[in-house]
Amino acid sequence: MKRIGTFLLSTLFIAGAILGGVNQSGNGMGNVYATSSDANKQTMYYATPRLQVTGRDIKGDTVKAGEEFEMVIHLKNESNSTKIRNVSMKLSSEENQIVTSSGSDSIYIETIDKEEETDVTVKMISKADLEQKNYSVNLSYTYEDNNKNTFEDTASLSVPVVQESGLSLTEKKLSKTEVMVDGKTSLTFKVNNLGLDKLRNVTVDLSGDTIQDISYFVGSVEVGESGAVDINLTPDKVGESPIKINVTYEDTLGNQSTYEDELSLVVKEAASEDAASAEAEESSISPVMIIVIIAVIVVIIIIANVIKKKKQQKYE
Repeated sequence: MKRIGTFLLSTLFIAGAILGGVNQSGNGMGNVYATSSDANKQTMYYATPRLQVTGRDIKGDTVKAGEEFEMVIHLKNESNSTKIRNVSMKLSSEENQIVTSSGSDSIYIETIDKEEETDVTVKMISKADLEQKNYSVNLSYTYEDNNKNTFEDTASLSVPVVQESGLSLTEKKLSKTEVMVDGKTSLTFKVNNLGLDKLRNVTVDLSGDTIQDISYFVGSVEVGESGAVDINLTPDKVGESPIKINVTYEDTLGNQSTYEDELSLVVKEAASEDAASAEAEESSISPVMIIVIIAVIVVIIIIANVIKKKKQQKYE
């Protein structure tokens, strides 16, 4: 009798659970049927469809501003008992920053079987003037179950947009374009950010056959602004090889880029000490010579005055 009583109680429990699930049909995604093989163990399965956006892939990983790209949206019907029908999806973004390139922002899928995974590929394009950062594409979707009950949900898809870096060097100037070995000259110029992304960790490296390699850290350069460079050069070898300018920098995502330029510098042999002394002697005037020159000038002035007075007396 105890076994019969236990069997009847279990049967009533299962019937009550099924009736409870049936009474709730059509009210959303929470409908659940429960079955039991014994008093302590239950197996759950969903009676209503559960369409989930499980992720997205972008071909090329990043999106270059102003260019078309393909985005693959991953979908899954997580219900293990109900097929999904008439799936309608709509894509949108704030201020139409990213839109479908085909012109239609709607996608239709006829059916997705229970526990089935499917992908949807969409061609999209971003505005050319977008700042480099991650943007959100909103996905809203509706679908039906076998009884044509309608369900809806939303998802947000992240899209990393990158900008082409724009950099130039202007006002390049050497204080001396010709210098002796071990002499000094200074190089100045500006690093200009012409793009729509902040330049980070800007570093200038100088190299050449006539100088030792030099590195100069500029730092960050905001959009539309410039960074100043002022480097002292001490050539250590005679020659006329160009000075190579190598500028490295990073974008918002940490991607590194390089900009190259160069300018001419002539390095001459240093003058010998004897030649320098002789040149100094030729170019300098001793104090004695200065006194002699002054004395000669005074004598000339005196003689000129005497001659002038004699001429005046003669005519008187």
